[in-house]
Amino acid sequence: MSEQFEAPGALPGMTPCHWGSVNQWECDENDHLNVRYYACKINEAVQILLSRQFGIDAETLPGRIRGQHIRFLNEARAATPLRVDCAVAHQDESRLSVVSLMHENVSGRPLAGFVSDIDVSGLGLAAAGVTLPDVPEPARPRGIDPAALPAAPQTWDEARDAGYRIVGRGVIARAECDDDGQMLPYAYVGRISDGMPNLWGYLNPPQTQSAQSTGELGGAALEQRLDIIAPLRRGAVYSQLSGVRALGNKTQQMAHLIFDESRQRVAATMEAVGLAMDLETRRAVPISAERRQHLEGLLLRG
Repeated sequence: MSEQFEAPGALPGMTPCHWGSVNQWECDENDHLNVRYYACKINEAVQILLSRQFGIDAETLPGRIRGQHIRFLNEARAATPLRVDCAVAHQDESRLSVVSLMHENVSGRPLAGFVSDIDVSGLGLAAAGVTLPDVPEPARPRGIDPAALPAAPQTWDEARDAGYRIVGRGVIARAECDDDGQMLPYAYVGRISDGMPNLWGYLNPPQTQSAQSTGELGGAALEQRLDIIAPLRRGAVYSQLSGVRALGNKTQQMAHLIFDESRQRVAATMEAVGLAMDLETRRAVPISAERRQHLEGLLLRG
């Protein structure tokens, strides 16, 4: 099927796959699109691309996503019109790498860039045809180098000894899973987001906590690296263990573990770069001397 529609901001070689918008109920306490819904909309676009290009069953595809590198480039507020463009960047017998760029669909302004690593072993896919020569800059790693990350703790005791704290716990619901009962990739992003207020409670000194409670300060993610190691399943009890790895002028690099309590193993890991944001000016706020001193005493060890 040949389609020719206006696609503001589209890059050569990328196919417009998903159109939508930001619903008010998808926005978080900072009044912008929550990270789980960035991931949900991006993953729908990946499903559409691979269903059309390779004939992969769109319903089973999310269960094959093993990792995603995510950059959040601009805020998406309620009623923002969205479009997601996708393209294959790499293909071999066992793996596909798909680049996805989310745009504001009137101006073409980029909102997010994703690179998804997908397990296609056993599918016998034909060659992709058009493949990007390189990952576009908006989707390339910037603050997180996947090759330089330290090994994640593999047990609860290792995580505790390294300084991780428990900030989330729950049960995986049917609505978060595919038809086979495996947790959907966007739900990992969402569950980690749900644990962040508890993490900020540990990390912020009283003055910062007060500014957050009155709506003066919020938080925003800049970049994330999600790796799904042993997928959670419907009904699994999980815990989220988190901590701060490093500090910049305005940014904090955080590490998250999703621990499968039912099977006593790490199900997924995430590295994330985030910052505090003035909710009136919508701009990043430098880490104060008081907050930096407080955070330095809580950095992860090892």
